[in-house]
This record gives sequence, structure tokens and C-alpha cells, in this order.
Amino acid sequence: MISKHIRPFSLVYPVILCLVASCSNSSSVSSTGTSVTLAITPAAVNHAAMTAGSKTFTTTEGVQITLNKAYLVISNSSLTTSCGVDFSARTLLNQLIPSANAHTSQTPTATGEPVVINILNADNSDTPLGNVSPPAGDYCGVELTISAADVDASGLPNDADMVGASLFISGSYSQTSPSAQGAIHVETGATLISRKLLLASLVMLSPTQLNGAIDLEIHYDTWFDTVDLAALETETASSTSPVSPQVSQLLSNVTASIHQK
Repeated sequence: MISKHIRPFSLVYPVILCLVASCSNSSSVSSTGTSVTLAITPAAVNHAAMTAGSKTFTTTEGVQITLNKAYLVISNSSLTTSCGVDFSARTLLNQLIPSANAHTSQTPTATGEPVVINILNADNSDTPLGNVSPPAGDYCGVELTISAADVDASGLPNDADMVGASLFISGSYSQTSPSAQGAIHVETGATLISRKLLLASLVMLSPTQLNGAIDLEIHYDTWFDTVDLAALETETASSTSPVSPQVSQLLSNVTASIHQK
């Protein structure tokens, strides 16, 4: 069994994609009356859409994965009008700073409430991430923070302890070449690098356009791509280091799996 007990750590993981764009600054028009809704759904990208319940898929290496439980915490979602060079992935830092299991601040452009996403919900079934009421302006990007849930997080499940956890996975794997199979149990409070997404089109808010929506997907069937499952089980048999190669790859895949619909 693969067991992860790494909640005392706060990590930032590199994201392969670097997003660069330029958007106008938000105006000084009052945010009164504006509303942007954010939602996210599990969605297989390399397989047919799956119904609610255990989900089985294969990795790019042909390893069969079955998820019996899977939860991911989006602790904050924020909009930005500035998508220049600063709106890009940063390198590993703050490796050993304990994660804070608390709400972030709610602002006109940030939700500030942790939300636990059940990956075993039916594909394309939205989970609300929250509502924001930003100033009028042209919003080019959204930044998602993945960190541990607190006791007030929305969507806390009954079948897994997500307080203090950012990711929980329980399942199994099976491969034919070489022949191997085993159990997967991932439970971590690590803080992953923020997922910064350049929007396909601007969310443009003005006195004549008060509402907008941003819909996102989690491509969970990519989480174990390029991960050596047998090696992952071996390197976590006695203790778990979040920077172990296979653990790091898995967590990087989780961050990179979030996309706009």
C-alpha cells in the first residue's frame, strides 16, 4: 500500500506551462452589481466521460488505474487583469514552511473559501468554486490555489478526513509489462504551486455587462501519466518525502491537469 503522511510540509511545484499575455488594468468603476461565477468539474480528457463512482482509466504508459476515492482542494480562486511576465509559474521555494489550514482573504476578485472537489462525481458535473464581484475591467486570467482544507471548507466528505489535506487518493493500479499491481493511497497537505490559466477570451465587465462565468475542468485521467507506480509504491513503503521523484511527478501532474473548458 502506498501511504502518504506529509501534511506538515508546504510545497510549491513547477508547472510546465508558462502563460504570457497582456490585458488592460481594471477601471475605478464600482464593483457594485458585478458577478463572476467560477465552477470546476472532473473530466476525462483521454477517455469517454465517466459516470459517478469508481473510475477506471489507463495512463499514457498503459497502466490501468482505478480510483475508489479522490478529492482535491481548491482553496482560493482569483481573477486578474494583469497577465504579463509575472503571470507565470515560479520555481520551487518555501519547501519546509508549514501549510496554513485556514481561509484566505475574500476580496472583490478572490473567493477566499476552500472547496473540496470530489473527483468521483460524474464527469462534467460542476462544483461551484464561488462568486466574486470585481471592479469593471477586462479580466484575462484566473489563479487557483491548491492547499489544505480547514474545518469550514465547503464540500468536506464523510469518507475521508480532508481537514489538513489538499489531496486524497485511494485506489489501485495494474500493469502487464512488466506485470505488477498494487494499492494506491495518497494523502497530503502539501501546497502545490498555484495554477495560473490564461483565459481563452477576456471576461469583460462594464456598467452594461455586469455578469461573467469561468468554467474549469480537472483532467484526472492524466494524474498518473509518466509516474512509475511500482517505484512510487517502493519509495513510499516506509516513509514519504514530498520531493521523491514519483511523488513530485504525481503532484505536478495534478496541478497541470486543471484547464479551462
